[in-house]
Amino acid sequence: MRRTWGYFLAVMARPLRIEFEGALYHITSRGNEKKAIFRGAKDFARFLAVVNRAHERYGTLIHAYVLMTNHYHLLLETPRPNLTASLHDLNTAYTNYFNRKYNRVGHLFQGRYRCILVEKDPYLLELSRYLHLNPVRAGIVQRPEDYRWSSYRSYLGTLPFPGWLRTDDILGQLSARRSEARRKYRLFVKDGLKGGIQNPLGQVIAGVALGGTTFWEETRKKIETFEQDDEIPTLREASRRKNLEAILHAVERFYGVSREVLCQKNRPSHPATQVAMYLTRKKTDLSLIEIGTYFGGRHYSAVSAAHRRVELRRQREPKFHEEIIKVEAKLD
Repeated sequence: MRRTWGYFLAVMARPLRIEFEGALYHITSRGNEKKAIFRGAKDFARFLAVVNRAHERYGTLIHAYVLMTNHYHLLLETPRPNLTASLHDLNTAYTNYFNRKYNRVGHLFQGRYRCILVEKDPYLLELSRYLHLNPVRAGIVQRPEDYRWSSYRSYLGTLPFPGWLRTDDILGQLSARRSEARRKYRLFVKDGLKGGIQNPLGQVIAGVALGGTTFWEETRKKIETFEQDDEIPTLREASRRKNLEAILHAVERFYGVSREVLCQKNRPSHPATQVAMYLTRKKTDLSLIEIGTYFGGRHYSAVSAAHRRVELRRQREPKFHEEIIKVEAKLD
């Protein structure tokens, strides 16, 4: 059935939940009642650490970011279709940290994050400039390179960039040579300081997509498919089960244990079971409850405790750390 324009406007009024491999999104999340979500340098740093954890667990990539006092912007790519799980994990983890630190309760963020699908070329380049100039527009600094909590200095090469920050897609639009691309990107952003540059978000179609006509038509078809296709939850579940199966197989082979041993209900759990739960927590979007249920009906707190124990062992025991790397290599 052909959908009407009014139908799509109604769909757009709801939070976007279109998830597919390689999707690129502009994500914005604001503090509840416009209150600060970052009160100091340690808060900004902790948020970036949580972003790194999301990258390790969900494979998410960040093309550009800027963290402001009461909100943040991310240009986020999902190599796997797991936007909802990764953003929920990110915001929840940071909220838990913030509430503990400042002895508060309740929501930190104002409702659900805002999400826009983005076409990479040429909108990614324009949107990255818009993000990097945010602190200048807010009157915090006069030059974007003077702001510490954005990806701009990493783009200029004056600050090392983490593994989760991907600059090649943007810089590669300017030059194949890294040094030349950085020089041109600096000039490109500097031009934005002169004013008269159009806000790329003003070109968003129906509040959901930033791109050309073809991109919008493809997005529209995806929306229609996701609204109608009852098989999509089943496909997602099959993908999650496949990832879990790969982890179990790798742990079984490395430690020489059976599936029954890994998933037995006995307490305490086998050391290999803790490794399997740790990798499942790290490498899939299964919830703590789901992981605990699969591994012998354990309480979700036991899964969380196993994750912490493995992390501590990795820090304290180099040999054990190497073991985990070898198991992860089998997954890769």
